[in-house]
Amino acid sequence: MKVLLTFGGTREHIDAARFITNMSTGRTGRIIAERFSELGGKAVCLCARGAQRPAGRNISAKEFTTFKDLDRELKKLLRTRRFDAVVHLAAVSDYSPAFIEAGGKRFKPGSSAKLDSKAPVMKLVLKRNFKIIDRIKSYAAAGKKAETLLIGFKLTSGASPALILKKVRALSSADFVVHNDLSEMKKKHVFHVYRTGARLTDCGGPAELADWLYSAIENKTEEICS
Repeated sequence: MKVLLTFGGTREHIDAARFITNMSTGRTGRIIAERFSELGGKAVCLCARGAQRPAGRNISAKEFTTFKDLDRELKKLLRTRRFDAVVHLAAVSDYSPAFIEAGGKRFKPGSSAKLDSKAPVMKLVLKRNFKIIDRIKSYAAAGKKAETLLIGFKLTSGASPALILKKVRALSSADFVVHNDLSEMKKKHVFHVYRTGARLTDCGGPAELADWLYSAIENKTEEICS
């Protein structure tokens, strides 16, 4: 079994010293990749800059930084190599800086220079990014590869059951959606697995989730091949 995993949080540059990111550490992705390796699978990992790195047999890793980096690497890998599944855990920026206004001037975002901090007010304007998860299967299909299973992740914070279901169902391109909520994570890192909007199972931690996902990918692969 060969699986492509993405994990960690993207960084969107404001200037050479500042960027927008999120709280993702890549811990869950690292544990899943290492557990897949222990079970005999091959894991190709796209790890965010600063995220935890997996170690083990049959694990390879490449670093990404920005939203554009991640999208480019996913497209390249899926169009040139075959994977039984993509486990898309990366916490991807919904927005990227469009421009910055400071001291009556407008600046382009980027990592080449540092903006002066003398201005009393600095305004950052963001532009919305497309959803990478919605394009993953088309990237694989463009490479004329066999069907690739897609597992997506959705994080909420104190969401109602109705809102959770709405958010999960919005990831319609994914074969399985793994949901967790920040309010639950304060006590125990519980994962809820959905398929076509129906809740299938709950996993009490990344290692248990990894075992469940490995079995699901293995079974799905057997179905496709039979």
